[in-house]
Amino acid sequence: MEIQASVAERKRARHLHAVLLFNLVVNHIFLFLMALTLIGISKKPLMLVIIISVSLVSYILIRAKHALKAEPCWFIRCHWQFAAKRARLFLMMFLLLGMLVLLLYFGGHAIGMQKVATWALTGGLGVLPFMVGILGLIVIEFDAEHQAKSGKVPAGAIINYPHPEEIK
Repeated sequence: MEIQASVAERKRARHLHAVLLFNLVVNHIFLFLMALTLIGISKKPLMLVIIISVSLVSYILIRAKHALKAEPCWFIRCHWQFAAKRARLFLMMFLLLGMLVLLLYFGGHAIGMQKVATWALTGGLGVLPFMVGILGLIVIEFDAEHQAKSGKVPAGAIINYPHPEEIK
């Protein structure tokens, strides 16, 4: 649905989508790959990726929750709620697959698996599905940011967050 939104409203609607995209693309692809290359030297870069990610997702969730109460523009509220919904999906995927990776990595060592087998199992069952999920979220978020830039609201947003005049 096309909305008559000002340029400033469109820019503000894109804000949380841009923050989530930054987290997904820059933090979880570029910085994560850098951290993996440095893992033999130090685990601090890997911890930094996690800290940045949790901070950005927390920021998105807090701003979206605050927008429900304080944001007067329905267009911005809808886009921010969709960004928060995807941030929650990312957080659940991050936590579940992160726990699986830790379980596989430390569990493999505990039951006496060789180092190569443990890394292969950890990467194949934990890291690979996470990266595929991130790529899917990147595509969805780029589309959502484009819709915000174009002044469109997805049909799902209209169903979940109806326009105030339509609420009875």
